[in-house]
Amino acid sequence: MSTIQKECADFLRTTFNNLTGSKLGSGHAHEIVAAYFGYCTAAALRAEPTYQLSALNEAAILVPDLRLMDERMQQLNGLPTGLPNVDELASQLSSFLSANGYLSGEVWYTRDLEEYIDVSFIQEDPMMIEDALSGEMAMTNAFFDELYIDKVSLDVGDDVLVANVSGALNGENDPDKPFSGDSIVFTTMMTFERVAGRIGYRRPELETSGAVDDSHYYDEDA
Repeated sequence: MSTIQKECADFLRTTFNNLTGSKLGSGHAHEIVAAYFGYCTAAALRAEPTYQLSALNEAAILVPDLRLMDERMQQLNGLPTGLPNVDELASQLSSFLSANGYLSGEVWYTRDLEEYIDVSFIQEDPMMIEDALSGEMAMTNAFFDELYIDKVSLDVGDDVLVANVSGALNGENDPDKPFSGDSIVFTTMMTFERVAGRIGYRRPELETSGAVDDSHYYDEDA
């Protein structure tokens, strides 16, 4: 059994006891911890052959499996009353991992990863995509200031998580110069390499391609 797995379970039990005076069973604590790390059972986490929790310090991004925690908390019989909700338990576990030096990366709390990548991850640092479109921007006479995400779709593999992003970088043409396009359509493939458990990833590698949108052009002589 992973030392980190046991320490997390013991932490949940101690924290709950200190908070309420009641007891959280060892089995229940281990199942909650396993779900946090993306495993349906504690046995599955213990049997993980490749992505050990000892590699958590290599993870730049941790995405606790809140949906699986929701599911397991519904399934587990005999959970004590007064147990914190899933979001609070996940927050407690993340804080424990950080405080004890197991985790230095950021934690994404979400039940919809596609939406999180769209509205949080990309919008907090749009330059990760915009910089890759500098060549296309230079082909226009426009000032670009709006990164619009049309769609994010996920491909979850054994070793990587791939987010396929499509959208447009929009702007306004310089009124003193000829119009040469004010929108660049793009696709970006974000590849997150899995390093620990089923939820720990390195920062993604991005591959972006784009082109000036000429769909509105037409031949006036046609």
